[in-house]
Amino acid sequence: MTSFVRFSAASLLIAAACAPKTPAPSSSAIEPADLYPLHAGNAWSYDVDTGEASTTLAVTRVETFDGRIAEVHTGHTVLRYEVLVEGIRVPPRDEWILRAPLEEGATWPGRGGRSARLIATGMRVETLAGTFERCMEVLETGGKLEVEVRTVYCPGVGPVSVDSTMRSNLSDRALTVSARLRGYEVSPVPSSRR
Repeated sequence: MTSFVRFSAASLLIAAACAPKTPAPSSSAIEPADLYPLHAGNAWSYDVDTGEASTTLAVTRVETFDGRIAEVHTGHTVLRYEVLVEGIRVPPRDEWILRAPLEEGATWPGRGGRSARLIATGMRVETLAGTFERCMEVLETGGKLEVEVRTVYCPGVGPVSVDSTMRSNLSDRALTVSARLRGYEVSPVPSSRR
């Protein structure tokens, strides 16, 4: 969640331009790349609640995608993801954003030394950007910082909500940062290209 940054009024115009597209048809099998379509030009805007009086706008955009490696920009942060048939990986490590099989209870090595587990499938989610079906929730726990991250992905859309919670070792207090999808512009990656 540290990659979310404050944006100027110009970014608000970008977010307003991110209009919903039709998600993937419900009759098709869902693959990891369907849950986070990393095609060049895809963009998402989020309302980020850090516990302050007002929310912050964050915009994430896929700048490049060569059919395998996607470069994703969020503010000044650049992330690289490798899109494979078996999932979406953070190269060069064995860390995965999503990994097949997409079945409830499936686990894989997550980011930052965390363990990821698919905890829910078939979810219906409502956001400012629309209502989405067949969504899946991934829970990442552990790692060096003991951060818990819950991300809900929807087919043909991408991440629609992210809740990141860090607990203090000195007290029972927890800091939670939440992001909710406000708008998006997505062109899914065709299955034949993966």
